[in-house]
Amino acid sequence: MDPVSQRIVELLREGRAREKRQSSFYRRLAALAEEEGRADDVERLNELLADEQHHLSRLTARLLELGDHPPELPPTPGAGDLKGWQAEARAREAGEVAFYKSALARSLDDRTREILQEILHSECQHREQLRGKWMSA
Repeated sequence: MDPVSQRIVELLREGRAREKRQSSFYRRLAALAEEEGRADDVERLNELLADEQHHLSRLTARLLELGDHPPELPPTPGAGDLKGWQAEARAREAGEVAFYKSALARSLDDRTREILQEILHSECQHREQLRGKWMSA
């Protein structure tokens, strides 16, 4: 694999790990919201979870297209409680936006760039609205 392709694979693998952490974060919060009967939070958190899982799937599929064999990602610890979840989520989403903006400043093939741009758009919406359902099928 040439050095540019290897850097793209490494970038996509990093993105996968980030998306796994985000998915775990929202999964745990959604479960806590369900336990507490907070229906609006359950809906919002499950929407965010669905988008983050979609991001993870898109990055995994792209790695497979590039001939990589992405490693299994271990479970990651989720959130501790719902108190202040919105501030924490917004800060985490700001980190995701920064990651994808930085990724898009690199030398990428067109298909990878397209996927990362779609994910960046979704992450910007997450940061601003703390809701999901921004990814197309």
